Amino acid sequence: MTDTLEQRRRALAALLVMVASGGGLSFPARAETTADFDVTARIEPGCLVDGLGSAGNAGTIGTLDFGEDSSLSTATHNATTTGSQAIRLRCTPGVSLTMSIDGGTHLASGARHLQRGGDTGSRVAYSLCRDAGCTQPIPVGGTSGVTVTAANANDVRLPVYATLTLPGGRIPGVYSDRLTVTLSW
Repeated sequence: MTDTLEQRRRALAALLVMVASGGGLSFPARAETTADFDVTARIEPGCLVDGLGSAGNAGTIGTLDFGEDSSLSTATHNATTTGSQAIRLRCTPGVSLTMSIDGGTHLASGARHLQRGGDTGSRVAYSLCRDAGCTQPIPVGGTSGVTVTAANANDVRLPVYATLTLPGGRIPGVYSDRLTVTLSW
């Protein structure tokens, strides 16, 4: 009789194991969980220079052309880049845009100069300004702000004006210089 009782205990234990393990049948496990995640983007104020070349080179901004005069003249001439600006600059209205202009290729004694070819003795000093009356100078390497509003945001013009007074007695020829403008925002 003990064998039968022992057999029943084993059969009952096997049955319990089978029931506990799903009876040898596989039932799909099902659970639902949810979680959230954030999606964000930050749009910063800034500027876009259309036609930007390699390494941040924007090409030619424009030309300051003082025109022609006699080699004996002592006249004062003015020029501006606003009509000849070749790049298109677009900015977010209200962005803090600054411009810095170096001393040019013929910087001497802290002043910008036009020079006739390679002749360092044939120079004419000139000044850059932010306004047509040249009351707001643009110093060599100094920064000046450029106003960006809703009205000009899609076509920002760089306010660069220049003035020079001919010293008279200069050798005839083409006098030139090349400036580098750095824009920051």
